[in-house]
Amino acid sequence: MENKQMPLIIDTDPGIDDAASIFWVLASGKFDVKALTITHGNVGVEKCAVNALRLLEAAGRTDIPVYKGARAPILRPRISAEYAHGTDGMGDSGMPMPKVQAAEGRAASRIVEIARASDRPVTILAIGPITNVAIAVLLEPDLKQYVDKVIFMGGAVRVAGNFTPVASFNVAADPEAAQIVYQSGIPVVQIGLDICNQFSFRPADFSNLEKADSPVNRFICRMVQFRLRQMGVTDTESVARSDSIALNDVAATAYLMNPDWFTTEMVVGDVETAGRCAGQTVLDFANRDNRVPNVCFASGVDSQAAIRQWSRDLCGGF
Repeated sequence: MENKQMPLIIDTDPGIDDAASIFWVLASGKFDVKALTITHGNVGVEKCAVNALRLLEAAGRTDIPVYKGARAPILRPRISAEYAHGTDGMGDSGMPMPKVQAAEGRAASRIVEIARASDRPVTILAIGPITNVAIAVLLEPDLKQYVDKVIFMGGAVRVAGNFTPVASFNVAADPEAAQIVYQSGIPVVQIGLDICNQFSFRPADFSNLEKADSPVNRFICRMVQFRLRQMGVTDTESVARSDSIALNDVAATAYLMNPDWFTTEMVVGDVETAGRCAGQTVLDFANRDNRVPNVCFASGVDSQAAIRQWSRDLCGGF
């Protein structure tokens, strides 16, 4: 019987919000997840691979292979985000070590192989620095023939960056890689901070997950406790009045789930790779050079509809 699920590769650096996103993909049942390809980012690639294996075990999906990838950016020293994710990348939540191991092969090569072998073009959900995808483009210049689109959680256009004044973390971590992907001919959907800043997870959004009490939902709630501690939330009263919790990667997964939640426009886009503005996503809305638009820029979203669906799927999918 023909598999009508969308073929999907998740390129990721798990990551608290990566885990919340990947669990949503798995809970939805909509996607044929071919692999998790692991990049440097929130923590080093070895820890990120362990985290990917941990979350797949929690979800009962150890059939999905995990491939380790780039340990560092193409040209730059590695940066990381332990300050936001803890030293283990999972909020120092003390999750047990996985019983399974990463599969053989390097992420970029596997991206090419999976895309070539697929009976229809694959989608890549890129929720970390995009080095693996860029290397795959360099390995296979015709990758655009096999990839439907890259949904990239990165960029900042009409809002400030979260790593530099103009750059989001995932782009600042490897600007050269992002520019390679943006100029690859593969359609790029940019779900940047313009969208992430509109997602307002509140502590109450996790109450249903706590009641569902599955291994996955316990996993998520333990990680969220780390974010709450970062915010100075220490008791029930402060939880009720606390600010929103940032789970940025969930915004990119929301586009994967339902593009109709989003306001988008096709524009010409580049990534700055030099000077103090390295990592800035530069979108030419006026198309001054009369180029073919290459970026689907998301500027608005019904975030509450997305968060409600995220909660429903996680409560019902495990």
